[in-house]
This record gives sequence, structure tokens and C-alpha cells, in this order.
Amino acid sequence: MTLIMNGWKKFFQTRNLKSTIFIAGVITAATIAFTGKMTGLTVQADAIAQQTQPGTDSKTLNQTEIDAIASQTTVVIGQDLQKGDVEARREFNPGSGVIIAKRGNIYYVATNLHVVRGRGGFYGVRTFDGAVYPVDDESTRSNIVPMGKEQGESGETIQGLDVAIVQFKSDKNYPLANLPGSPNQGERAFVSGWPDPGNETARRQRLFAPGEVIRVTPRTADGGYSIQYSCETQRGMSGGPVFNDRGELVGIHGRAGEATSVSVPGTLVASLMGGNPIAQTAIQSKFNLGIRVSDLTEEAKKIQPLAGVFPYIKFEPPPVQPAVVSRGMPEKRPRSADTIDDIYKTFSRDFKHAAVRDCPSAGSRTVLLGTSEERCPE
Repeated sequence: MTLIMNGWKKFFQTRNLKSTIFIAGVITAATIAFTGKMTGLTVQADAIAQQTQPGTDSKTLNQTEIDAIASQTTVVIGQDLQKGDVEARREFNPGSGVIIAKRGNIYYVATNLHVVRGRGGFYGVRTFDGAVYPVDDESTRSNIVPMGKEQGESGETIQGLDVAIVQFKSDKNYPLANLPGSPNQGERAFVSGWPDPGNETARRQRLFAPGEVIRVTPRTADGGYSIQYSCETQRGMSGGPVFNDRGELVGIHGRAGEATSVSVPGTLVASLMGGNPIAQTAIQSKFNLGIRVSDLTEEAKKIQPLAGVFPYIKFEPPPVQPAVVSRGMPEKRPRSADTIDDIYKTFSRDFKHAAVRDCPSAGSRTVLLGTSEERCPE
């Protein structure tokens, strides 16, 4: 080290004094850093690097473990049905949602705006234990907060995000989805929701659809969609959660069956199909669309009344807690987490006046329906 510094001093003895001091100082600092003497800067750089590394505390989960999380956080959202109203039953079109946050005994559910487009009445939120919580959208508009605005007579397009935040009250302790997760191209993706089998079938079965992230793009002008994935989804799963392979919530599912063309060399197609080469071939493939949960939380800070309470809302950051996974494993979770025997009966209640407690632990403002197992799970 001494020989290096003496060499630099001798070199600069014939130079202008000010230049010598400046340049020698720069080289001295560089030499010290190179020899490891600037330990403070090195430690600071290491600390920054550790803070910016994604997923350092999260581990990859298997499909059953991720489904365990999904089963407890996925909900059904639908308008109330009056008994004997056959026409309303035909038009009944419930969707899915995911519990993302809480404040006291108020839970916040993310779903699609188009799931709750019929405003001015009462909705119900059915949780994994079979409880159904009324959501008053008649006397107040603060229980359902849209994060976008439908355009056109029939809501053909959505300006902003195709997301709405629905809140319900319960004294029970429900798990929250861990967020925000990061969707990365090529990684596994999983969508959970309650599909509609069609033909006015009363029985519903929750679907857990695996796939992978195809692409992450800038937000679309219509609905703010930015995640494309290959999970096979169905009608009724709109508003359901999209998880990554660490069990973190990365998006809200919204649209299915979008087609895209991928142009590939004709020689490749020929080798696969055993035919003659052609110049270029477009292959049609389908993918689904979701909204990034990071876009949701960012926009929620700007929209009233969410902006006013946002600092006080509790989110559950990664990593996923093993206890939550354990409680949601197939052998431990209630049957109601995966099956609804009669969805029409479930939502055929006067939510405006109902506050029925069939189980001691049901909590306030709860409507408990279904079989005895669904009403009073162990």
C-alpha cells in the first residue's frame, strides 16, 4: 500500500498543485476501496442489496399447500334472492372474491367491478366456513367501492381497474391472502374460484386451476389488466385470486378465453406436424387476464373512502405462515370450503333484515345457511 501511494505522489510532483490534490484524492479513495478499507460503504451496499432481493423470506409451496391457502381466502359474492322469484334465479350470476385486509371487525374483499355491477341492493359474501354476511349497498355506498367506471350503456368497457372492494363485518378470525406477490413470466400461477356449471345447477364446487404466467404487460386501457396466464378458468370465477408458487396473491382474475396469435417459423411447424415447410404460421392459443394486486393497492390509496382508512387497514405481507397452510389442508378444512349444495338457497334470504345466529361463534350480522356441517363447522 505504501509503495503504491509513493508512486502516485512522485508522479504528480510535476503537476499543478490543485490538480494533484484532486486527482490524488480520487485515486487514493479508489485504492482504499479496492483494498477493502471502506468497510462502511461496503456494508451499506450489502444491506441495500439484501433489502432489494425479492422473496428472500418466502419459499416455494406445492400445489396442495397453495390450494390450502386459496380454500380459506376465496369467497362467493352474489345478490340476495327472494324466495319464489324464478326470474331472479335465472339471472342470478354470482362471482368470486378474495379476502385481502381487515380493520377491527371489518373485512375487505377484492373482486371484479363487473361482479357487483348491479348497485343499490343487498349482496351476500359467503366465506369458506359456510357463513354468509350481508352487504348493504342500499342505504350506503361505502360498503362497495368501485376502482373503475363502466363505459357505455351495458358497461362494454371499464375506465380504470375492473376491481371493486367489498366490505363485511364479522367477529370471526378469517385468514387474509398474503400480498403483494410479484407475477413473473414463466412462473407457476394458480386461480381459485366458484364456477357456474350452467343450466341453473344449484350445486357448486370450488375450482383450483393451475397454470403459468405467460406475460406481464402494462395496464390495458379497458379494465387495467396486465397479467396473462394459462390457468383454465370458467364463468363464475371472475374476481377470484391469482396466486404465485409461494402462495402470495399476485392478481385478481377477471377475464377468460382471450386468444392470441404466436408467429413461428414454418420449418418448425413442419417438423412437428410431419408436413412440408411453409413460410410462417400463426398458432392460436388462449390465455386469461388478471389485474396486478400491486396496482390495486396503489390505486386504493387515491380513492375515497378507502384512502381515508388505508393507513389503518391491516394487510398480511409475505411469507405465508405455516399454520394457515396447515389449517387449510384437505383433511382439516370444512367441506363448505369446497362445496355449496344449493347456491340458490344460500342466497335466498332477506339480507336487509336478517341477522340470524345459528352458531355461537358466528359473529355479528351473520346469516348462516346450508347443511348442519356448513352452518356449524368444527
